[in-house]
Amino acid sequence: MTSPALVVPPSGAVHAHCLRLRPGDSLMPSLKQAASVALGRIPRERCGSAFVITAVGSLRDVTLRLANASRTDGDDRDGNDIKRYADQRFEIVSMTGTFSRDDGCHVHISLADADGATVGGHLIDGVIFTTCELVLGTAEGVEFVRKMDDATGYNELEVRQLAPTSAKSVLGVDAKVVLAAALMGIVAWKCRTR
Repeated sequence: MTSPALVVPPSGAVHAHCLRLRPGDSLMPSLKQAASVALGRIPRERCGSAFVITAVGSLRDVTLRLANASRTDGDDRDGNDIKRYADQRFEIVSMTGTFSRDDGCHVHISLADADGATVGGHLIDGVIFTTCELVLGTAEGVEFVRKMDDATGYNELEVRQLAPTSAKSVLGVDAKVVLAAALMGIVAWKCRTR
């Protein structure tokens, strides 16, 4: 059986959105809210994708869904193992994830305990212990959508390319400014050489 051709839609400008979560904040709802705010700054027709660039901080009372990720592999267990670490504190050593405008998201996290032992999985939630310094990114020109995948039994990521709506979205503001400055320089040079 051959795999379908890999499709990688090109994206446009990437923008960083930086914030800090405070002690007691709930991580997953805060991530979703931050992604919604970041996406809300950009017109829907230009961007429909957000993602975690980096995160560092500490958590307590963490809930993860551990590996066993297929609902269709014939395993007779009920879904994935959900584990709550109610009385532990962790350092965030890695976090990655994607967010879409329809509130779809998929976030994984790696955590280290007081002995340096790590645990990781699909983030259900956690409470900020001291801080979470977070940088989210948005990529113009693409949209993240979640669609049911019969092979896995989950809503999986589908990346769609958004159609450019104007020369501004094709060139970008910076390219237009550089082009305008170059043209002004040429005109000024021509005027001086006469």
